[in-house]
Amino acid sequence: MELPATDFERLGPPAKSTILVIGGCGGIGYAFASAAAQLGCNVIVMDLPAAISRRSDIPGTRPISIDLRDEPSIIEAFNFLKELGVTLNSIAVCSGYTKGHDQISVLETDRFDDVISGNLRGPVLAIREARALLANESSIVFLSTAIGQIGAPGYAGYGAAKAGLNAVTRILAAELAPSVRVNAVAPGAVDTAFIRGGYGEGADDTGAPARFDKDDYNARVPLGRMAVSDDIIGPILFLLSDTARHITGQVLHVNGGAFMRD
Repeated sequence: MELPATDFERLGPPAKSTILVIGGCGGIGYAFASAAAQLGCNVIVMDLPAAISRRSDIPGTRPISIDLRDEPSIIEAFNFLKELGVTLNSIAVCSGYTKGHDQISVLETDRFDDVISGNLRGPVLAIREARALLANESSIVFLSTAIGQIGAPGYAGYGAAKAGLNAVTRILAAELAPSVRVNAVAPGAVDTAFIRGGYGEGADDTGAPARFDKDDYNARVPLGRMAVSDDIIGPILFLLSDTARHITGQVLHVNGGAFMRD
């Protein structure tokens, strides 16, 4: 299905505000960073070095290497921002990955710990380090997933991490109020490299999904298709914008009605 171009001109933070996009080289993160840059925002992209080497071509953005599984790497990345004197108006944490598709009965401990570390521990540590750089009336959005609330076989680490991130969203919203709003957007399946193994693992944005049957998935979605990146960008921009100024501690599900069905 060919979709019309999405108009973001009336969404998003003010022009010239500074947005940090963590995971800004992956499918949704890259699309969001591109949209924010087109809206005239100053965009800083953090991602793995390998991901940055593959895709860091958004005009006007500054790429910074980070590994969310490694605390010294996180501290170093944010110390660099502090040395630059950066003040952040918005943060979009768009990182996320899973390692394979394992039932708990055969789960490998190292793979489980890696996924928990990168998807939950890392984002929490990143916000800990970023807090000192946030302006008053700033906003944070985490990219979560419906798997954090729907039982999906094979996603123990990823689902548990994102469920934890949903809880962290509410906890940070309480801890950082009233000067900082914190929300999350939880997509269902999105047609990006993630469903093909992950951009950071070398996967591409096109081709057959690695872990499920696309036609079967679409048949279970009331709106008849899985999401594309643009379906997720609008909600993130909205939650980072002044029009969402009275929204905090929320997890917004964006999945074509699939969450309703499941």
